[in-house]
Amino acid sequence: MDDERQDSMLETTQESTDFETQCWRQRCDDLARVCEATAWSADPDLVYQRMTDVVTEILRCDQTHMHLITVNGDRFIKRAYHAENFACCMREEALPATTGRTQWMMKTHQPIVMDYEHPHCEDRIPAEALASGFKSAVSIPLLANGELVGMCSVVYTRKMDWSADGLAYLIEIGRVLGVAIKRMQVTKKATELQLLDERKRLSSEIHDNVSQLIGTLSLSAAAALASYDAGDDDAVRCDLERLEETGSKVMRILRDEMLSLRIPLERTDGLIMGMRECLRHFEANWNIPVDFQVRVSNEPLVVSLQTSLQLTRILNECLSNVLKHAEATSVRVAVEESARCLTMSVEDDGRGFDPQAVSPERLGLKIMHERTAAAGGTLTIISGAAGTTVCVDIPKATATGKKGPAA
Repeated sequence: MDDERQDSMLETTQESTDFETQCWRQRCDDLARVCEATAWSADPDLVYQRMTDVVTEILRCDQTHMHLITVNGDRFIKRAYHAENFACCMREEALPATTGRTQWMMKTHQPIVMDYEHPHCEDRIPAEALASGFKSAVSIPLLANGELVGMCSVVYTRKMDWSADGLAYLIEIGRVLGVAIKRMQVTKKATELQLLDERKRLSSEIHDNVSQLIGTLSLSAAAALASYDAGDDDAVRCDLERLEETGSKVMRILRDEMLSLRIPLERTDGLIMGMRECLRHFEANWNIPVDFQVRVSNEPLVVSLQTSLQLTRILNECLSNVLKHAEATSVRVAVEESARCLTMSVEDDGRGFDPQAVSPERLGLKIMHERTAAAGGTLTIISGAAGTTVCVDIPKATATGKKGPAA
């Protein structure tokens, strides 16, 4: 009899162990699904929605609402929700940080468990939630390295009793979501700063490349008016021809600028293709032959978006300088890859200059140095009677966006 009781106890223990193992595996699978949801799209709003959908599925709730905290921490703004067959009647678009026990959650980083039938004295239960048959909810803090970035509220039409282990699981879900959200926020901020820098550089380039020609247009128009007032028809004709020629040049330069902005940068393998298109346009438009050499281990060459952007804009600046200053008859462009560096060189056979004698206020060269620094590289300019060579060297790890030991 004792043996039978012992066997029964062993079987019960084994069944309990198997159940715990199954639950553990299920939770691991669910957390993996949450992680996959965080990398579902490059659009943050789509990722927030996907996160909310997945949380609804794995926690088997009836509604899920994701709110992210504002920079000053005074409000939670709704970014996504999943309501199944129910009207979205629970969480408002913006919740003050003083709502219910929210401040307690912000201090303790613990979930808020709500029983709608027997609410906590500080809980604020909307009447429409009770009318819709909801009975319980829990607000999960979204955490990233100890920082609260928001909360995810899940709502049920049944009463939920959360054990300490269950609440710990919810906190883990909140951490996975919080880290992903923080990463997206940091990436978005960095992108916005890059865009601001890019706008600053573009405004400088447009000023440097176009403003002089616009000034020439104004002077030519004034000269034409003066010739007209003087009754000199031949001079008027010459002034108008010069005006037309300068206007055409302005249009072509603006088209070149717009083409360089349209280089496909959403894919990191678009650098070489974009350069080829830019050089074909330059050669056809200005009748200056271009020799383009690509010496890389694999093509398409995969580089970071920052590298692609800066190299393309430096190339455009070099071509602009060829037109404005060099009086060159040919251009040679090369992109080479070594074990340590990615190198772009632009060489022309035109009239050289002394780089040391150029004023530091000269925007063209200044912008090229800024762009090279932004890409993490070094810029070298060699110029003389035989022409000018501009060389940009970017470390391989920086160019590809991959961190690793130096070769």
